Amino acid sequence: MGGETLNISPLVAWVIALTQLLTFGLAVWNLVSSGTKANARRLDEHAALIQGHGDRLALLEMARKEGPTQKDFHDLDLRMTKLQGALEVMIERLKPVEAIAIRLQEAAIEQGRAK
Repeated sequence: MGGETLNISPLVAWVIALTQLLTFGLAVWNLVSSGTKANARRLDEHAALIQGHGDRLALLEMARKEGPTQKDFHDLDLRMTKLQGALEVMIERLKPVEAIAIRLQEAAIEQGRAK
């Protein structure tokens, strides 16, 4: 072993260069991934919004299934037609009662005039 000394200055230069490259690479990675994080957050917001629309659509579909159908409206129309016919019959049957009431009222007026 002679009087040779260990010279690490070239190694230090390489370590510094690698450190600088690593720092630059991390800075670029952070810039790129920050946009990705923002996009991921926006995608999560949109997913929640779409889920809300899906829930509302499911409620509307359920309400439509439980609502009256065309057959129900047709049955209702038939019943209303029958009811209208029954009311017309009742009106015809009450006309004599109306005439009696009018005659009684006229008789009461005549009796009031006679006194």
